Amino acid sequence: MVKILGPEEIVLDSTISRCDGEDIPDLSARAFRDADGKVQLISTHLFFKEGKPTYTTGRRMIGDTLDSVKHDCNIIINSDKDPDPSKFNDREWLASTYTLDGKTIYALVHMEYWGTLHPGQCPSGDRKKCVNTSITLAISTDKGRTYSHATAPDHLVATLPYPYEPDAGPSEISCPSNIIYNPKDGYYYVMFHMVLKDRRDAGTGIMRTKTLDDPKSWRAWDGSDFTVQFIDPYQNPDADPAEHTPQPVSRQEILYMSSSLTFNTYFNKFILVGHAGSGYTMQDRGVPGFYYSLSDDLIHWTPRKLIMAIQFPPGVVPPPGGNPEDAPCLTYLSLIDAEDTSRNFEITGQRPYLYCVRVNPTSPSPRERQLVRIPIEFD
Repeated sequence: MVKILGPEEIVLDSTISRCDGEDIPDLSARAFRDADGKVQLISTHLFFKEGKPTYTTGRRMIGDTLDSVKHDCNIIINSDKDPDPSKFNDREWLASTYTLDGKTIYALVHMEYWGTLHPGQCPSGDRKKCVNTSITLAISTDKGRTYSHATAPDHLVATLPYPYEPDAGPSEISCPSNIIYNPKDGYYYVMFHMVLKDRRDAGTGIMRTKTLDDPKSWRAWDGSDFTVQFIDPYQNPDADPAEHTPQPVSRQEILYMSSSLTFNTYFNKFILVGHAGSGYTMQDRGVPGFYYSLSDDLIHWTPRKLIMAIQFPPGVVPPPGGNPEDAPCLTYLSLIDAEDTSRNFEITGQRPYLYCVRVNPTSPSPRERQLVRIPIEFD
């Protein structure tokens, strides 16, 4: 059971605090403490031009505590918008951060190749048929003020073993969760969303590494062990795709949940939160909302439990049917505990905050979004 302990608190209002009139929060919030003792909260922004999404630009909120962070208009990372799909370097969202000392910050980047924005790469003009997503690595060496990556495609971390094909439909390894450290085995773990063939094959994968600065060091779950090595399909055209394709974990229990991963001291288990109930797959027919699941080993997860019912914003995830009209329209969630003293906010307790993005689905402008947090209690 989950209790809502109080009203929403607005962390960032894009209609008030936007920097250039067009940027909106567009990914789950992540937090860490830098070497100066400041808390940085990141929710990568999507930039609109003439009412259409064009690219992403990363900005941060910063303050003495999680409760006092303020929006900083300085850009920390920008999309390279490379038209060559083999570079894995088009639209970039700063997705997951981790730092050992607060000076050097490692960041997994959610990268989307948008064929519709590159001549000849999407004959149909349908963006959903011409999207290819991957995960790359960026690093900051100046306490999070700026991030950069190796020459593309040497920054590639994870992708499916197939080259981009116009109008072939979505191909996705995307939306990495928090990076968390497991002291039991010395590995850093991340959950991620994947679509193998079409939306019916959606699931959640997991990968791990011991060397955060090496994008090629990550290994994914193959159904029995962490043996899947990601490859660049353009540089390895003769490789067997089956050997380099991850397998989902606990598909029935967690479906495609991958938004936020922490260790929870109240349950003394790992806790995963994410969306479910949108009808995204044939198995997903529950109440549309935010859910959580628990695990001892990050592989076997308990059946998901509802945190709160929501509406899914149009264009963010497939619209569900039969939503209650009074349910809030929310997306991009993460679980962050203001009482956590760890540098990367990778631990939650009984009363964390649920951070998420509120969307006004009736507004003619896609820019009306708020990053909010909701105090909750597990019981």
